Amino acid sequence: MVKVWDFLFYPDYYGLVQAMYDIPEYVRTEPTHPDGWLAEVRTYCELNWKDIQIICILAVVWSIFRELLIRCIFVPLSNYAQLTEANVKKMPESAWRATFYIISWSFIAYVIVGSHFELFTDPPSVFKGWAPGMKVPSDIYAAYAIQGSFYLHCMFATIFLDVWRSDSALLCCHHVLTLSLIGFSYAARYHNIGILVIFCHDVNDICLECAKVFIYLKVRAGKFYPVCEFMANIFFSLFALGWLMCRMYWFPLKVLYSILPSTAKVYYQDHLPFGIEFNVLLWLLMAMDVYWFSLILVFLFKIIIGDTKEMDDPREETDESSLKVGIDRKRLSVNGHEEETIPVQNSNGVLTPGKAMNGDGVKHRQPHQQNNSHEVPNHN
Repeated sequence: MVKVWDFLFYPDYYGLVQAMYDIPEYVRTEPTHPDGWLAEVRTYCELNWKDIQIICILAVVWSIFRELLIRCIFVPLSNYAQLTEANVKKMPESAWRATFYIISWSFIAYVIVGSHFELFTDPPSVFKGWAPGMKVPSDIYAAYAIQGSFYLHCMFATIFLDVWRSDSALLCCHHVLTLSLIGFSYAARYHNIGILVIFCHDVNDICLECAKVFIYLKVRAGKFYPVCEFMANIFFSLFALGWLMCRMYWFPLKVLYSILPSTAKVYYQDHLPFGIEFNVLLWLLMAMDVYWFSLILVFLFKIIIGDTKEMDDPREETDESSLKVGIDRKRLSVNGHEEETIPVQNSNGVLTPGKAMNGDGVKHRQPHQQNNSHEVPNHN
């Protein structure tokens, strides 16, 4: 029972703030390598070619696995559902990422809860027994290999495979930064910290990608499906709650607390290299989490007050902007009846707003003519 309590509620924000007071003294007194920072890297970091080869091989495996899932399962499902031409390309990408995050995060949760539970219940223990070049436990090594290879695959996929969107360049920068953090923390043998960072962050990606899948499934064969919008809202709500719990609560109290000077040396009294660097990087990550959480709150507030009627993916494809579909579901008052616009397909295969009269339950839509131009193309 004590471990469960510590898992959920230890430490607290007061303890985090108190521990932060030791940072200036740590910066002033912590010894540095006499030959500079690069010499400290050579002294305390260890990364061999075998590790790099494993990462590269697994990245190829992820790329092959992705293509098999997309071509054999997700694209046929998109065609069967008669998604819009833009969404028939975007939905398989989100479905693939949701599949990966479910598998990878479940494994990481199993590693922490099953074998390294003390890292969560007693955060300073992340440095217990630390030594340069120490042997990494096989389960944590496997988690690192999975994560490192996946983000290497994501770099390739974002540039060459995925639909190019307005935030794709930013995603590339994110993947480079993530790969650097994974590689640096592994080489310095700060893997206990790294596995906690991954645990606190990746669970949100599951909910986000699932929400996006249901957003893309809202319009099928020119018809709007409210159940998909409902499921998208459910997953976005879980995404927001997960962000609050994992990134705003657990991440600062389990990870940031453990790397502060007064807590990092509870179990290890000697020099811990790269303390300043890791503090800066992880606190920057915390600042990014706070920024994105503020955007989530703004979005939720707009939904509550009615400024935003439904969830959608606002990113544009730079080379296929004409494929964007706008769904206007604003309800109008017409002759005492409520009229709802719904997306229907015209003779050119373009989705346009149609009308549904709620007074007599009869839907009046624009004429639809058979034309091959509205058929969803195959995925290339």
